[in-house]
Amino acid sequence: MEIQLLKKSKILEAIRRLTQRRKEEVYLVGGAVRDLLLGRPLGKDFDFAVLGDVESLVKEVAREIGGHVFPLEEAFGTWRVILKKKKKRVELDFSRIQGRDINEDLRQRDFTVNSIAVSLKDIFHSGDPCFIDPLNGLSDVRKRLLRADSEDSLRQDPLRILRAFRFACTLKFSVEDETWRMIQRNRDLIKRSAGERIRAELFAGLGEKESSRFLRHLRQAGLLEEILPEMGGWEKLNLGGEFSLLEHALRTVEGAEFILSHLQDLYPHETAFLSSHFSQTEEEGITRTALFKFIAFFHDSGKTVAAPHGSGGLAARFLDHDQEGEKINTTVARRLKLSRRSIRIISDLTRQHMRVSGLAKAREVTARAKYRLFQDMGREGIDLALLSFANALGSNSIQFRYPLPPDMSEELKRIKKIVEGLVGYYSEEFIRKPAQPLLDGKEVMELLGIGQGKNVGILLQRLQEAEISGKVSTKEEALQFLKNIDKFL
Repeated sequence: MEIQLLKKSKILEAIRRLTQRRKEEVYLVGGAVRDLLLGRPLGKDFDFAVLGDVESLVKEVAREIGGHVFPLEEAFGTWRVILKKKKKRVELDFSRIQGRDINEDLRQRDFTVNSIAVSLKDIFHSGDPCFIDPLNGLSDVRKRLLRADSEDSLRQDPLRILRAFRFACTLKFSVEDETWRMIQRNRDLIKRSAGERIRAELFAGLGEKESSRFLRHLRQAGLLEEILPEMGGWEKLNLGGEFSLLEHALRTVEGAEFILSHLQDLYPHETAFLSSHFSQTEEEGITRTALFKFIAFFHDSGKTVAAPHGSGGLAARFLDHDQEGEKINTTVARRLKLSRRSIRIISDLTRQHMRVSGLAKAREVTARAKYRLFQDMGREGIDLALLSFANALGSNSIQFRYPLPPDMSEELKRIKKIVEGLVGYYSEEFIRKPAQPLLDGKEVMELLGIGQGKNVGILLQRLQEAEISGKVSTKEEALQFLKNIDKFL
């Protein structure tokens, strides 16, 4: 047990000194204690239960460590101290003990593995600390079992119903049978939770490596359609093959996870770039990875309202489902209170998600076609390319293992190859496009003897495409290129 890590914490030591001087009882509770017992790396957030004047204590803690303090829930005596140093952010939450003592407080929390406490003064004593464990959470930690403290605890804060599966995914725990039944009995209560809180739990789960497992558990418990009612009918909608829309959506997420976990194998020259891209935080609590997997799950949502076409055993085609899906997904994103930027990304990728499969039908994917895709999509073109690959994987009944089977469909092979080309083109050519064009609009008009108009813009775009692809590199070459471009206008 890495108790020594806690003893080395300057923040915890500062809080211990203050509470000792003030003669108040303070306990470390919740996730930090659980992760300590599991041998997981300690995070940057700590929760404390205080028997005493919480407001006075947190203000003194903030002064001592140079943090910023504000109330979270004054009615329950809950305050937060935020400490920012360089790029590091530490959150310290302090709550007034609910009930007569720490044992009664712990019994009112969410899950037994989070209902374990240790006195702050005990941490800094020699020897192993004495854990306070009224609900036998230590045993559940050893069994890797998630058990609710009580059914009332789920009813009092219905978000805990969703959080159960997020914890199970994050910690690789199983949900205890009776807790599972409690969740199913009370699943409709999740609608009482604010959109922002549901968003936080949903995207935290999607940010995990096995979030497809998280989604499948939510579905089995009947929670997925409670928080995402737009999924109504997915299970019954057959796509013309062996998968329903629901199964295809889940398999597309699994495909996305397969791609992200094998970047080094699939894109060895672009691994660092792609890893950086998908690790970025798009808004508070939401990584690009989580947003990508959300879109992977919802990319075909429009098929529930688009008319299917197809016969003779051929796979059904759902005309305009990309446009219908854009409307649906924008509505979902707004209800979940996502940022304008995240909503735009979801909207654009949903509307364009068939674009790469369209390229696959062409005899050759030209540099011009690649340029136009990234000119239209920018950085989201990378997500679009990998989404297309994940979509193709999710449409095939193959196991997601590397290397992929050699007998996979020709369509999947074609998409895989095109995506490799797109990723390489973006990282090697598109993002290295010249900062300044070889010729500007005025020069083009003077050199070619033409007046203002849309043709000037078309010529400049063609010239930029030629520059990026390496066809021209000097003003003289640019002029010669433009003199012979009449056939493109």
